[in-house]
Amino acid sequence: MLSLNNNYIKMKKLNILKSLVDFIWIFTCIPLILLLLFVSVFVFIDSSITEAVLNVDTSEVANSSASVIITTLVLATVLLIGIYCFYLFRKTLRYFQQRKPFHDYVIATYHKMGNLLVATGIVATVLFFVIKLIFESRFEIHLGLTPYVFIVCLGLFFMVLSEIFKIAKTAKQENDLTI
Repeated sequence: MLSLNNNYIKMKKLNILKSLVDFIWIFTCIPLILLLLFVSVFVFIDSSITEAVLNVDTSEVANSSASVIITTLVLATVLLIGIYCFYLFRKTLRYFQQRKPFHDYVIATYHKMGNLLVATGIVATVLFFVIKLIFESRFEIHLGLTPYVFIVCLGLFFMVLSEIFKIAKTAKQENDLTI
């Protein structure tokens, strides 16, 4: 009875997590995707929209329209990759609900998410360094905690998690063969 009750509590936590992730997906990610696509297209029509997005005064920047457009597109791409990672996480939660945590898809997805998040964190760090350097004429290096370091750490965590799941899957298959 205690084991059955304990499994119910675990599944309840998983259902709460899945519900929160679905809520964030529907009310944040989907509108953000549409907004990013709109800004990415509209930046070619009227580059003044980037002044609000990047919070810069393009009148002070040499070759401003090309550099602002490129920066906006790279920023939009980084954000879309982050949203894609969130989407992949959302899909892996379904496998947990189906009690398939060691499925090949979960392992491959965690590894893919890790690679994407590490790359996104590094690109975002470089991008915001370049934004400060070009648009604000400031040479600034942050050695403390930044959101981008956190994103890189999260990516490395998913890569480690992928390896742990791979080891656990192998151990589970060996255990199933011995019984």
